Amino acid sequence: MSESPPPAPPPAEQQGTPWKLIAFGALAVYAVLIVLFNRKQVEVSFVFFSAEISLLVLILLCVGLGFAAGYLFDELRSRRRSQA
Repeated sequence: MSESPPPAPPPAEQQGTPWKLIAFGALAVYAVLIVLFNRKQVEVSFVFFSAEISLLVLILLCVGLGFAAGYLFDELRSRRRSQA
């Protein structure tokens, strides 16, 4: 009978602590905590009307407006650079 070769060691990614899984879990817990702590209803004035919305929705709206403004400002700046 011939001896079978010993099993190959697992790849380096599978050895030790799964850091990606731990980081994903920590981010998921953080996201849940953000939702739980920002459930309070707040009144927001949108200049022409006001509405009562969740604080989390208000935070996401502000983040979205910030990203949109940053994108538009970057486009404007790159257009001015290409013209000069």
